[in-house]
Amino acid sequence: MWSAVFCYDDDMKAIWHTTDVVHGGTTLKDRQAPENGNMALHVCQDPVAVLENRRILAGQTLPLDHWALPWQKHTANSHRVTADERGRGAADKDTSIMDVDAVWITEPDTLIGVFTADCVGLLVADPGIPLVACIHSGWKGTAQAITLKTMRELISVGGLDPARAQAWFSPSILQDSLEVGPEVIEAMKPLKELGLDVDAFWRRSEDPDSDRLYLDNQGLNVAMLRMAGLPAKNIHVSDLDTKTHPDCFSYRNEGRKTGEHFTFGWIESSDPGTGAS
Repeated sequence: MWSAVFCYDDDMKAIWHTTDVVHGGTTLKDRQAPENGNMALHVCQDPVAVLENRRILAGQTLPLDHWALPWQKHTANSHRVTADERGRGAADKDTSIMDVDAVWITEPDTLIGVFTADCVGLLVADPGIPLVACIHSGWKGTAQAITLKTMRELISVGGLDPARAQAWFSPSILQDSLEVGPEVIEAMKPLKELGLDVDAFWRRSEDPDSDRLYLDNQGLNVAMLRMAGLPAKNIHVSDLDTKTHPDCFSYRNEGRKTGEHFTFGWIESSDPGTGAS
């Protein structure tokens, strides 16, 4: 049975999702933490502050040298992480798993994750394998159908059972705040070839003279999960809008000075001598 916890404590402000086998969650903005709780080395003002935040989370999860992290580039690329990649990107961004925006693992005792501000972060888990995946999907990733492509890989290669799997969304910029130009909607049109009704996920500005539109990026990713076979009851959206909620990082609000959330997961080790320290 899954349990979800919205955690404000002295350790790390985060939303947690956990079973006896699989654990994960998303960190939140915390004005009491170094650099407001930023977890991303590739988007930071002070790498020492970010590493301190990571060490705090490591105390609640797995040691930092058991983390394996990507450097995302708004691609549709996914990567199956193995235990011999532990430590990549954990303390030095230049050792990250490069040019991937989705990571997944079936081995225990290795923590994976993705970083987001306004973009969608997804934690997908099937404790029956067990399998954990983390997906980063900004509008560019959504236009490339990264979530659908990754889910199909998880099913065909990883053995994920969509009827059993669960998916949680990180905070992201929601439709009322995600104003885009017509070029973004144009970029989404290839999704129609996959059977997605893209037109259902945007609306025009109320200003009759404006060509601006409002895009439901979270909704499009929900639709991809549904296409992959996940039942609606197993998909857990977020109502935290990063542009308006004080516990969220937002590139649109703060530009390059903003930090990033960390959506992460790991599989519990059966060896009682390993795990969180």
